[in-house]
Amino acid sequence: MKFLVSNDDGVHAPGLLALAQALSKVGEVMVVAPNNEQSGCGSALSISQPLYTHHLPSGFIAVNGSPADCVYLALHELYQDTHFDCVITGINSGANLGQDVLFSGTFGAALTAQLFGLPAIATSLVGARMTGDGQDQTSRYQMAADEIVKLLTETSIVEAFKSLPYHVLNVNIPDVNDADDIKGRKITCLGHSQIARPVHHMVDPRGRDAYWLSLRKQQYKSPSEIEDTQSSATNMTDDQAVAAGYISLSPVRLHHTPADTLNRLSALML
Repeated sequence: MKFLVSNDDGVHAPGLLALAQALSKVGEVMVVAPNNEQSGCGSALSISQPLYTHHLPSGFIAVNGSPADCVYLALHELYQDTHFDCVITGINSGANLGQDVLFSGTFGAALTAQLFGLPAIATSLVGARMTGDGQDQTSRYQMAADEIVKLLTETSIVEAFKSLPYHVLNVNIPDVNDADDIKGRKITCLGHSQIARPVHHMVDPRGRDAYWLSLRKQQYKSPSEIEDTQSSATNMTDDQAVAAGYISLSPVRLHHTPADTLNRLSALML
């Protein structure tokens, strides 16, 4: 298999390295990623400035643009003659749950790939920003990357998404230290959590008002703090799944116009 890999944490992020290394054991991997962190940029494209590439000793290609730019450029120029079996983004440093996918550059890059007809998977590691020293974090990213490879090799998920146009699979690995602590996989729907403090107001050293936007929600409970009710896939949300110690697999459809709404509004025009 041939994989195109990107992320929004930047080309030097440990999650990207772990994912690329793990995927290289089961296929050929090309990495095109932003040269610096691009978190929160969604599926934005750079259309008012040129893009430049830098080939790193690792074989990765760094781009002075967004994650969506990286995928767009890779598919239509850098690797235009390569047939990729799947585009995988991440591993994101921290969760991408619920409405976060609307802002996530990790998800936005996967969305861009799907718009051009390729199976796309966005991957994230819950709690990665909050716990552990450097060595501990490296092992957790490796664990998460191994779980992603297992998903690809133990299931026919890529083949399934080839027949699901305009769908992206959003994967969140739970906040655990060891693979033995993962209870399994759950097909989930996107949840919705209130943002605790959307905007942080501060005063800079020159006395000017400054504002820092935030998507931080309530602290996720650990697997030991939540009772596993064995909820069915139809009523378990992504945040419930990772809190209970499961890998959350959320299929997200990009067709945003529901038929029932069309019918309801069309009736108003009669």
